[in-house]
Amino acid sequence: MAKPFSIGAERALINGAITSASIEITEGYITSIAIAPAELSGDIKLTTGVLSPGFIDCQLNGIADINFFDADKEEMERALAILARHGVTACTPSMISAPVGELIAAVIASDCGESSRTGVVRARHLGYHIEGPFLANDFSRAHKSEFFLDPFRENIAPLLNTDRIAIITIAPERVGALDAISAIREAGAIASVGHSGASYHQMIEAVAAGLNMVTHLFNGMDKNVNEGIIRAARECEQLTIGFIADGIHNDEPRVRWTFENVHERIALVTDSLSDRLGDEPVVTRDDGGGYRTDGTLAGSRLTLDQVVARTVAMGVPLHQALLSATRVPARLLGRDDLGEIKVGARADLTLFTESGSIRTWVGGVEVA
Repeated sequence: MAKPFSIGAERALINGAITSASIEITEGYITSIAIAPAELSGDIKLTTGVLSPGFIDCQLNGIADINFFDADKEEMERALAILARHGVTACTPSMISAPVGELIAAVIASDCGESSRTGVVRARHLGYHIEGPFLANDFSRAHKSEFFLDPFRENIAPLLNTDRIAIITIAPERVGALDAISAIREAGAIASVGHSGASYHQMIEAVAAGLNMVTHLFNGMDKNVNEGIIRAARECEQLTIGFIADGIHNDEPRVRWTFENVHERIALVTDSLSDRLGDEPVVTRDDGGGYRTDGTLAGSRLTLDQVVARTVAMGVPLHQALLSATRVPARLLGRDDLGEIKVGARADLTLFTESGSIRTWVGGVEVA
């Protein structure tokens, strides 16, 4: 267990605002906070950047050379350690459409638990985001539509029975979707809409059934802001909005529109991937995007600290961008102990600068 210590930060994100603070950490938890103290004190003094809660990424398919779908436990541990070096202290590793049996096998093969059993300082594994195969054929994008199927309970249940599914993305217009959404929520998981052409009416029905997230707003859906999924995203306060503000999936005008309309509910995600997606190679371009060989955008090669930096560079206030990578996803996942610098929270912290995260702590232990 980490030794007690304190951090004095000239700038820290606390209660949604950036202020100075002295923070005491004991046994991996924040035990005391002095906000705007007359004299800044701490064993560690931070005079550059902003001390933020650790970042939480709810949609990422891989990192470096590690594709989560075919990773084993050791590879997943290594991936989570890489993420921690970029300020990500928790995440929901994602898998795209495949036969349900293969998805379950991939979960079992790669699941290394929320925290390391071998002492590796790495991001917390909060369960998987299963993005498909319950999607709409017309919005398949980088997914293989031959794997798509209707989300009947008998198709959903085997995934939920692993007890390690945090999020399932679903197209509400598919047969059986409303019942599936109810089943997902009954299991304590998040039901998200994505790769879908759902109408506004279908979205309202889905929200009534328990839908509580949107997977990568604007991508894999009709982009009319006055109809369908995007209108519902703007109007339905129950929905947390997964959003890739990287300048690749969404340009600056769209990023600004989204933060102006739903900023308090945005969970920034990366949709990151390794050098392949499923069994297909990924081509990395200078913009940071990962593309299939046919030119289809498959995801990004960015980490969440880089996405936060790009978000701020596109005009989003720093505190809003940080909240979207911390408190919003933590609340979505029902983790009151994560995503905020407050007494009783886990000491998952990252020092963020305009070039990304430069120091990170997970449970009070600094990442090497």
